Amino acid sequence: MIGDTRTASAGFTSPDDRFTIRFVRVLFLTLLSSSAALAQNPPANPAKPDQGPPVKVNILNVCTPGADEQKEMRSALARLPKAPAFVTDYEIARGISTVEEGKSAKYIRLRREFKSDSPLQTIQYSLSSDDENTIETLVFRGRDVKDLLALSIEDRLSTSVSKPSTVIQTDTPASRLRVERAGKTTLALARCEGADQSQYEPIFAQASAALADYRRLLKLRTMLAGDIAWLNSGSPSGSSAPPERAGGAKKSAATPESPSKPH
Repeated sequence: MIGDTRTASAGFTSPDDRFTIRFVRVLFLTLLSSSAALAQNPPANPAKPDQGPPVKVNILNVCTPGADEQKEMRSALARLPKAPAFVTDYEIARGISTVEEGKSAKYIRLRREFKSDSPLQTIQYSLSSDDENTIETLVFRGRDVKDLLALSIEDRLSTSVSKPSTVIQTDTPASRLRVERAGKTTLALARCEGADQSQYEPIFAQASAALADYRRLLKLRTMLAGDIAWLNSGSPSGSSAPPERAGGAKKSAATPESPSKPH
């Protein structure tokens, strides 16, 4: 009968069939084991090309610094000594430096050191002038870099309008302030044309007052009288002879005689 034949066929397997079934089972288990191993040990990420450390660029907001930055700048200015004590020695230098190709500037510099009990280490005053601008800069450097690395106050005026001596004679107001701190972002404030900086006027006034005080404390009008006269004497591009006193010359404050004029 047809039904009996079908039942007998279903319950019987030949040796070849049993071999095939065992082979399939072994193959299946092998593939399953390989998949589990791959899941536990994923392939390593492909090697990326060697790249240097990331470069971090900080853009200073010199026109409209925030409230915290304003507080830090006011605090740094307030810590400047009102009656500083300097060591006896000091340095005066002057010369001509190349600003751009074909352009040069004349400069004078005065450097003094504070006594060891001061939180500040050095102060450097510089006045430079080219055919376009005269720039005055006062830089304080802290003794403990964790507290203050450097503080600089700057002002500038047009050389075509006023002589460099005007900067000292009229107490030109500050136009830029910069505070450098170790391990922290540098703070800066500068005059920006077209920007509403009315809220920053107290900081500019504080910086201008500090600049005026240290012009007096450093006795710039008398100590640098001969150097300022040399700075006023024409364009640096027309000065072919080098200045008489080389940069880095040091003289004692006990004999503050004015330097001789260049030939």
